[in-house]
Amino acid sequence: MNQVSGIEEGVIEQTQSRRRTFIIIAVAVAAFLLLVVPAMGTLFPPSVSVSIEDGSREIPVDKKLEITTSSFRGTINSVEVRQTSLDPLGTPTGDRVVEGRLVDGVFVADEGATLSPDSRYDVTIDAELRRLSFSGIESERVTRHISFYTVVTPAPLFSETAQIVEIGDPIIVEFNTPIEEFSYTLEPDLQSSYVIEEDNPTRVLISFDGYEQGQSYTLTVTGAKAANGASLSEPRTQAIATSEPLKVIFIPGDGEGAVSLGTRPTLTFTDDIRNPEIAESLLQVEPETLGSWEWITDDTLEFKPLDNWPQGIQVTIRLKGGPEAFRGVSGSYLRQDVESTFTTKPSKMIDVNLTDQTVNLYDNDQLVRTMICSSGAMATPSLTGTYTVYAKAEKVDMEGEGYRAEDVPWVLMFNGDYTIHGNYWATTFGVPTSHGCVGLPVPDAEYLYNWAPIGTIVSIHY
Repeated sequence: MNQVSGIEEGVIEQTQSRRRTFIIIAVAVAAFLLLVVPAMGTLFPPSVSVSIEDGSREIPVDKKLEITTSSFRGTINSVEVRQTSLDPLGTPTGDRVVEGRLVDGVFVADEGATLSPDSRYDVTIDAELRRLSFSGIESERVTRHISFYTVVTPAPLFSETAQIVEIGDPIIVEFNTPIEEFSYTLEPDLQSSYVIEEDNPTRVLISFDGYEQGQSYTLTVTGAKAANGASLSEPRTQAIATSEPLKVIFIPGDGEGAVSLGTRPTLTFTDDIRNPEIAESLLQVEPETLGSWEWITDDTLEFKPLDNWPQGIQVTIRLKGGPEAFRGVSGSYLRQDVESTFTTKPSKMIDVNLTDQTVNLYDNDQLVRTMICSSGAMATPSLTGTYTVYAKAEKVDMEGEGYRAEDVPWVLMFNGDYTIHGNYWATTFGVPTSHGCVGLPVPDAEYLYNWAPIGTIVSIHY
């Protein structure tokens, strides 16, 4: 009997224990619902989730724009998607609102594809969110804004003007995004090859053979594949030009005579010179003359002789050419060596006075001799101006309209067929009777021939 009573008491005790456990669990659940759940709503408030992170780049155009809420009773009121088209440099070229709607949490554009390449998208979401708080269910109006960029289509960054290529340098093609594949053509065709820079895959270097200055080409990029998988949308062209040859203007000019003894010769180039410091190594003056070369502007070089030039000498200035010599800022260079020769003013001058019909000889500005002459008649007048004797001949046959004279002696040539010479057929002098030349009595002509060297100034005037 006592044993039975003990069993009953154990059963009663177990039942009471279970009841206590149940009560404890029930209280805990209630506390969780009353305290923890509202607290979690405070610590982890409801939000709008978007499948694309704010600020993302290179988003594939097939990526879905998913928009959801974390609230069990949240509502998306509206979604505005604005597309801004970008050029290869990332500059906006236009914008529009993409019309569409949410379908099962995915934004679907009315026109079909939601995303396009080379675009920035600005998404504005208006939502009504609900959360459980200590005071019950609360509503919250939320506006979220995100921006992202879609995949960039590879495009060469060409300019409207020709790309100038210097000797030894490659053609450079810059892309707006790193590329992995590249193809091109050059017209006219050249032997060439390319490499995509390893450290900067947005640059392609095209090397070619047979460089010549002053040439024009057309580069066409026919294909390119970016690291993001996008391909060139269409062929693009760029004008390519090699640098124009460098040229130089000598003053005094080549062949110029009667140059002032205090002249400082100058060389003016068709391009500013980028390596002016090598001037002394490239220039030579003959005969050797003490002096220095100085740059007076970026394109003009002047020789300053220590003393005045000697009278009546020929001075030759030689300048080395080629790509290792002077280089213009555009990369231009002289194709070959060049030189220029001038003659300084001689000590002697022949002064022909057509009014007086005289020839006056001066040496160092001192009158040496005066001779009577016969210049061109009214119908065939003599030239006026300042010239130099460029050639001499002891005898020349002369022939023209209405005349012929053989063995004309002691001839000084100063301008084409115009000369000063001995006139053996004339009977009188001091009057204009010739066909344009200046005639002298033969003895005077012989004296002048021996007195005047080539380069002597001839001044003819009234």
